[in-house]
Formats: sequence, structure tokens, C-alpha cells
Amino acid sequence: MPSLQGASRVPKYVMAPLVVPAYNLPMLQANAAGKPIKVILIDDHYLIHESVAHKLAGQAEFQLAATGTAGEELEPLIEQHRPDVVLLDLGIPVKVGTSIRQGGRYQVLPAVRRLQQKYPETQFVILSAEADTSLIEGALEVGARGYLLKDDELSLHLLDAIRAVNKGGIYFSKEISQQIMSKKPPRGQAGMELSERQLQVLLAIIANANLSYAEHAKNMGIAEDTFRNHVRAIFEKLGATNIAFAIIRAIQLGMVPERLLGAPRTRDN
Repeated sequence: MPSLQGASRVPKYVMAPLVVPAYNLPMLQANAAGKPIKVILIDDHYLIHESVAHKLAGQAEFQLAATGTAGEELEPLIEQHRPDVVLLDLGIPVKVGTSIRQGGRYQVLPAVRRLQQKYPETQFVILSAEADTSLIEGALEVGARGYLLKDDELSLHLLDAIRAVNKGGIYFSKEISQQIMSKKPPRGQAGMELSERQLQVLLAIIANANLSYAEHAKNMGIAEDTFRNHVRAIFEKLGATNIAFAIIRAIQLGMVPERLLGAPRTRDN
């Protein structure tokens, strides 16, 4: 059982992209049957469209189903194509053919929260030029599964990020990972420890991909309602609103052993 002490310790693996494996999302395994991962891109920069299209071209594993440039296109494209993964720029205009200065900035994070609830089979990866911790945590809080910087390394992370979030995991590029892991939790949280049972529950969710809460509860010899109560208590203690955010908080606090965190692939994609 890992110690709950040492909350301010920064794990040695923060210099690499952060990959947390799948957790409790068995509905995301449809692609295992050989279907390509269906992707939608919403970004108002031509070079990003070109880069993503080039990276996914000729890859049987992926299908770039549609692209857009403004917020008003987001939900209609999701409704039409039912993508597995949406790559979503954090700074897009509201309307097609306008700039943010002309028509205003689309409220991406509230939209992600709403659309994540309406289309639970679709996962969101945020693309941004900003490595601002409050934006990163805001993205996590609304249910985004990944956050990639729009920099020279975007193409290096893109395919692994799509794979990870499609399987229910979490993916952050190197600099974002460092930002998250270097931040101490808000005052009052760092000294708040999970109980031994709560930690067992959280680590079970991280370690055992594709198990439902009912299956986790059975493995631990407890009722499903009891398991869910532990999850709610974990959220409350860690100041999290969803399991992804809870996992990141636990990593920040040094609760998650490195062996449970996936390493990105090193082969050429």
C-alpha cells in the first residue's frame, strides 16, 4: 500500500507525457473490433488542420470524420458523426467566418461539460497554445480527457493521445504533465488523507481497465452502493468533480504508484 505522506513530492516521471490508463469505461471498447477511431477536429488555425490531417492520413487506425473552425459547428458535427474523440481548440470564435475579435470567443469548457453528458461515448482532447494550470484543471473538471499544447511537439503526442482517451484514459503532453505534477493541491487538501479503503478503491479503478463499479465492488467483497459511496467520499476529499480529476489529484498527492501510469510509446507513429 503506497504511503499517503509526501504530498508535495513531484514524481520523477513528470518530464514525460502523462498517461493514465483506462478506467471504468467499457463502452469505449467498440474499436477493438477493428473499426477506426473516429475523430473530429474543431480549430480555427489552418496549420493545425493541415498538421492533424497529415498525421492521420493513411492510418487505418484513425478516421478524420469532419473538421470545423467555430463553436457553432461543434454539436452539429458530433450529432452527425458520433465521433469517438473530438480535438477541440480552446480559443475558437462562435461563428464560422468570423474571428474572436469580431464575434466573440466560444465558451469551450461549458460546452464540453454539456456535451460530455449528452454524448458520453465521445471523449474530448483540448488543444491550446496556453499552459495555464487553471485552464488545464478547468478542462479536467468539465470532463476533458486530454490537454495538448499547440507547439512543435503536437504531432509527436497526437496519436498516443487519441488512443489513450479513446480507451478511457487520460493524456497530457510533457509540459502540461510537468505543470500539473508541480502544482501543490489547494491549501487544506494536501493534509487531507484518504482512508485505507478509499485508497484501495481509487487504485482499483486506475489499475483495472474496463471493470464496472459493480465488478470492482464484487472483487473487493463489498456492495456496489458501498463502493459508490467510497467514490463520492474520494471526490469530496480530493476536491474533484469526476474520476479523471480525482486521479490527477491523487497523483499530485503522491498516492498513485508509478507502475499504474502508462508510458507513452516510443516507436515512430
